[in-house]
Amino acid sequence: MLVSHRGRFIYTKTAKTAGTSVEVYFEPWCFAEGSWSFAHHRAESITPAGIVGYRGPNSKGSRFYNHMSAEALREMVGPETWSSYFKFCVIRNPFDKIVSAFHWKHRETDTQEMNQTALVQRFRAWVQAGGTVLDRGQYTVDGELCLDAYIRYESLEPDLQGICQRLNLPWEPERLPRLKSGLRPTGLTLREYYDRATAERIRRDFAFEFEHFGYCPEL
Repeated sequence: MLVSHRGRFIYTKTAKTAGTSVEVYFEPWCFAEGSWSFAHHRAESITPAGIVGYRGPNSKGSRFYNHMSAEALREMVGPETWSSYFKFCVIRNPFDKIVSAFHWKHRETDTQEMNQTALVQRFRAWVQAGGTVLDRGQYTVDGELCLDAYIRYESLEPDLQGICQRLNLPWEPERLPRLKSGLRPTGLTLREYYDRATAERIRRDFAFEFEHFGYCPEL
């Protein structure tokens, strides 16, 4: 997550939405001009220029951390900053998001080398056992949407360009990194991952997102 006093914006970080890549793109405006340098993992940074939440495997002890909720962030920065800064995050089709979450969860196993039938069976078993990623708290407070803009993963670059225009920041697509990608094997369509039961589970778990963000609840 980011709070930029230089750019007067707040970015809440959702899961499996190219969130780290977007975070890295906007990080320079959370540091004094010219002092930023790239880091995949980053310690919590709190300066007069802004705040970067801890990014890494263990956020214990950090006041600000990568996937903190919008409510917690609002409490930390205070109502004046929260209400006056431009707030945004990235969203993604829930069906696609859960497939991405599955491959990230199993990134250290041999899912890329499994045959397609075995991979699909493993995915469906994982979903039915409760495998998911729910990060609604990053863009809602008290069950209501609380941000000013929602970038779509499916149109990431043009939406980011729009955010930069809104914030009067330069849009430099060559600076947008491609982090945590390449984990999903090729050859399977999104529809092929799901059967009726797993698709229904996603529709139920993400009913809020289907309703508020306009994603189609059918595959």
